[in-house]
Amino acid sequence: MDIQVNVLPDPVNFLLQISATLVLFLILRHFLFKPVSKFLADRKERIAQELGEAKSHREEAETLKKEYESRIDEAKQEARGIVDSAKKRGEELKAEIVVSAKTEAGNVLAKAKSDIEREKEKTMAELKSEVVEIAMMAAEKVVEKSLDEKAHKEMINKFIDEVGEAQWQN
Repeated sequence: MDIQVNVLPDPVNFLLQISATLVLFLILRHFLFKPVSKFLADRKERIAQELGEAKSHREEAETLKKEYESRIDEAKQEARGIVDSAKKRGEELKAEIVVSAKTEAGNVLAKAKSDIEREKEKTMAELKSEVVEIAMMAAEKVVEKSLDEKAHKEMINKFIDEVGEAQWQN
């Protein structure tokens, strides 16, 4: 048995193997590598596009969030302004009502004083008239004759004016 060891491969076999590998490579390249490469490139592009859209949506969401926060702050400030103006208006109304009430109370008090003064003068006039009549009746009884009524009334009125004014004012 002779064993032959070849260090170099058989040239025909070698060429057949190289050509088979080359044909296999070309077939795989055409049917497998190109579609897979195209699929991977499309997927990479789609992922990049989706990332861009996601970034765009995130930026848009941040913008909307800032806008809504701004609107909320404006609404809060407006609400504070409305409350403050309502408080201010309430204080103004309160002050107006107090001034009006004081004025009205002063008017009522002045009218009451005027009414009291008028009643006092009316009462004084009635009292004076009654005193004159009583004095005339007393004088008639004392003298037992009728004096001139006009002269008598003048004399009594003069007396009451002189004496009565001093007493009534005390």
